[in-house]
Amino acid sequence: VLGDKFSIRLIGGLVDLNSDVAAGSRLGALIDLEDILGFDEQIATFGFEGFWRFSKNRKHALRFRYGNFDRDAYAAVEGTVPILDVDFFGEISSSFTNQVTAVEYQYSFINHHKTEAGISAGFAIYNYGLELAGQIAIDDDPDQSRFRRDNVGVIAPVPAVGFYINQAFRRNLILEIRTSFIDLEIGEHNGRIFTSWGSVTWYFARHWGVGLGLTGSDVVYEKIGGKEKIKVELRQSALNVNVTAVF
Repeated sequence: VLGDKFSIRLIGGLVDLNSDVAAGSRLGALIDLEDILGFDEQIATFGFEGFWRFSKNRKHALRFRYGNFDRDAYAAVEGTVPILDVDFFGEISSSFTNQVTAVEYQYSFINHHKTEAGISAGFAIYNYGLELAGQIAIDDDPDQSRFRRDNVGVIAPVPAVGFYINQAFRRNLILEIRTSFIDLEIGEHNGRIFTSWGSVTWYFARHWGVGLGLTGSDVVYEKIGGKEKIKVELRQSALNVNVTAVF
């Protein structure tokens, strides 16, 4: 299996999230999306990966991955929610976009069919967006209000580096551990991101495997320029199951 040329993996997970966001032309204090706006902390989600080992010596490979953590909420809030340059109050409907797409190059220093270890470098695109719809006060008078819908979104390009190790306990039982990290400022984008992945996959047939894994991420991202500014702090942990097709 550690010599596979191409694989596709479908991933389903139960994710525990904690999300804090500030948005608007002038960034204010972070608000807790779960506590204030009623977003679910535990959600079921999906993702997929593609993997291509393109050299005969099994040392060079590309990995593509995508994950979607979008959520919607509807809650009656106490007081006001100071975000998007206005104060929402009362019953608020909201949605939060949280998606990641990444392409990584992997180089294996070691690969002798039982153990594979190496480094990775790549590029991730994080898509964040927040939309709120509800009542806002007119001239700061809560007795006079009107309906308003506001949103802010950003697509954040972030490079990352990391390392990985794969261990074959048996020919068809594989442990995978991967991690990536970055702390970098590029123009108006400023981010600190740490992600990790661990799974054990049992290949019950030559071309098919099922696995169980744990993942986690800690993200701090801020867009500090332009009219639409946003700051996001995310902490995610997940228990996932996956199905892998190997060729």
